[in-house]
Amino acid sequence: MPFPGGKMEKPNYQLYRNTTLGEALQKTLDDFVGEQLIPESLSKKVMDSFDKSINRIIPMKAKNKVNFRADKLRAYRYCDNVWTFIVEKVDLRDAVDNSPVQRLKIVACDGQTKGGPLGHS
Repeated sequence: MPFPGGKMEKPNYQLYRNTTLGEALQKTLDDFVGEQLIPESLSKKVMDSFDKSINRIIPMKAKNKVNFRADKLRAYRYCDNVWTFIVEKVDLRDAVDNSPVQRLKIVACDGQTKGGPLGHS
């Protein structure tokens, strides 16, 4: 959706719902809905707000860079401006833990998308 000044709004990807924080929030909201403490519509609004907030904050706060080398690219896919790569036998460098990883899934989203918001159900 365009802003009043004519700029296009960045997409609010839902990938962060699969993080520990996103899953904990969703479980809590599901419990509240199940116990009839909040309506389903409020749960959806909270998750939409989570999507908007995390998509705005992550680029500002996440400044770490990690270099890696993988022995094998198992699979890749590009759909709706989202790249997904699955690589195997990965050596991570400049990470907190420098141990090798058997399989790593990388999801990269276009933060400069000029189309409508993605990730909305």
